[in-house]
Amino acid sequence: MKTSLRLIPLLLLLAGCQSHMQRVADCKVGDWTAIGHKDGKSGEPANYAERKDFCDDHADKPAIADASTRYTAGWAQGNWDLWYALGGKDGEQGAQAQYARHASGEDVRKHKTPLNPNAYDAGWTAGNSTYWNDTGKREGTAGLPLTQKEANRSKAASTPLRFDDQAYTNGWRAGNRTFWSDAGYSDARNGTPDSEFRNRAAAARSAGVDVQEDSYRSAWNMEIVNYWRNLGTTDATNGREFGTRGREAKAKGLKIHEQEYRQAWEARLVAYWRDTGAADGYGQPFMLEQRMNNASRDKVFVIPETRDAYTNAWRQENARYCTPENAFERGRASNGMAVEVCAPAAQNQLKHAYVSGQDFEVVAAKQQHAVAEANELANRVREARGRLGRLEREIRSNLEAKDRPVNDETAKQDRRREQERRELVDYLQRLERQLDDARRWVERHDQQMQRLRREIY
Repeated sequence: MKTSLRLIPLLLLLAGCQSHMQRVADCKVGDWTAIGHKDGKSGEPANYAERKDFCDDHADKPAIADASTRYTAGWAQGNWDLWYALGGKDGEQGAQAQYARHASGEDVRKHKTPLNPNAYDAGWTAGNSTYWNDTGKREGTAGLPLTQKEANRSKAASTPLRFDDQAYTNGWRAGNRTFWSDAGYSDARNGTPDSEFRNRAAAARSAGVDVQEDSYRSAWNMEIVNYWRNLGTTDATNGREFGTRGREAKAKGLKIHEQEYRQAWEARLVAYWRDTGAADGYGQPFMLEQRMNNASRDKVFVIPETRDAYTNAWRQENARYCTPENAFERGRASNGMAVEVCAPAAQNQLKHAYVSGQDFEVVAAKQQHAVAEANELANRVREARGRLGRLEREIRSNLEAKDRPVNDETAKQDRRREQERRELVDYLQRLERQLDDARRWVERHDQQMQRLRREIY
């Protein structure tokens, strides 16, 4: 929380800097109508003199002759747009006009915003019309009758709230058309014959809802084509074909789109055989004949394109599977490699690449161990060098100390430190030899790994 509070002044400073930079940019452009409009729309009082002084200080471009007139016109429009937007927002929410509340609000007092009741009223009226248009559209889409308008009128009168009869009616009629379009779309999507319209129309009339036959049939005719396409796509891999579907459609009086069905049916089967060939091609033998013999069991169909679709996809994936790189990586991961599905001429190379991949992982494990050992030894060498440096500095400091007594005790200390230094030097030399050996092993393993990868070709 404290950190957040400390950030607030910084954020305010950044916002102020951005505002300042934008004002400078506006001055350089020199569009005084836009400058005035921004001031008016942001709630600032008109102040051409202050803006001109600011621009004179921050832009090389002098103000044009009629800058004051342009600024004033722009500001007036900006102030109008500000109050119009406030009114429009209130109106669109179905609220009563709240001009007095806005006029006495904190932002208006803070900026000393000039009031504009006419702009607010105009915005609120437009927003109120939008509110009733949206209400009518929503109720029309829901299938409610136009008589619902009177209920809304009564509700508005009790508030009281302005009721826009024309806006509601326009919205309701648009919603009513959507209601019938949705009905047509829904029936066609579910394979319901368009004769269902008669039942829907009868029910609508009894409920007092206007009937829009054109909207229904237009949507139904567009969607019924998709119904047959989707049906063909689904049937292709579920053991069904057009003959059965056509008889069912005739029995219930459904309009038939045979061409669209067959195109989608065949396209789905081409994709099925292509996908099957691709799946088999990556590590499986060529099984087209077996797949075709089992087609009825798998609820699919053999079509003229079956052989080419399966074969081409199988060859493409088989070529991707039967590469030295793939064999090498599968060997590294200890995943099986069915080299027998590959061309006989390539099988020995693939076997070698697979074994090389396995060997690579063995060497890689040794290399990682050697790297870890070398890192540990390097740390020990750094530590030993540090200890040796500190000891040698201590020895020099004692030898150079003028007030250090010379007696048996100090001589004994010097001999002990010198012995410790020689032992530390020997220890450091052993560590450095061990480190050199470890690094050589890392290099050997690296070279061996590179050779194993290189020699798969």
